[in-house]
Amino acid sequence: MAINIDELYNFVQFIANKEQSGYVKPSQFNLAVDRAQMQLFMERYNNPAEYQPGRPIPRVSYQQTQKISDDLLPFIRIRTYTLNAQGRLRWTRVNDYMHISSIRGHYEYTDDCGETVTLRKRVKVVDDAEVSDYLNSPITMPTVDYPIAAIYNDFLQIYPVTVEFIDLTYLTRPPVGEWAWNVANNQPVYDATASTDLVWSDELFNEIAIRILSFIGINLREMSISQYSETKKQQGI
Repeated sequence: MAINIDELYNFVQFIANKEQSGYVKPSQFNLAVDRAQMQLFMERYNNPAEYQPGRPIPRVSYQQTQKISDDLLPFIRIRTYTLNAQGRLRWTRVNDYMHISSIRGHYEYTDDCGETVTLRKRVKVVDDAEVSDYLNSPITMPTVDYPIAAIYNDFLQIYPVTVEFIDLTYLTRPPVGEWAWNVANNQPVYDATASTDLVWSDELFNEIAIRILSFIGINLREMSISQYSETKKQQGI
């Protein structure tokens, strides 16, 4: 179940009023809600701010637990792509890409019975600096059974180039939520047809709400809201 943007908006207004911090403008809310969900997305996937020297492992990361995987489930996509003759996939074809989860290359061969068999093999993603080592070594040279991939700014490169198709599993950017409104009697009135809900699970309602309150608290210089949201974060609700 997605998060209803109107319920989220009303809850934020309720807390802001409870803390005597006044009215939150819809434009302020819409700005804060996207930043809040992207903050949550980065935290669930992998927050590099938590890395330690020589130990690039955050406290929370993608697929670390089933709960984290479930939280990011609405943003996981798997699609099959055809590579060009150079073994490349242009990123312009994957316009909603954020982070790679996995790559599987597949190729076909004819078995002893004359049947066409399709095999799917895990593609190992390597650093650009490692590509030459793999290609020049008779031991680690990529094959259709052990393919590799390197990621560049505008394309994904697969070796060997004889791999024709890949299954790409990746994470997309969370769609931007919006509380749309019309004006009646000089007051904003919720417009459900023009609004966009958040696709996160309703289970994360509170977590996103306190992040919105944190951003709004910083913007309004209201310590009461900031302190409230930070306390709730530490409590894990």
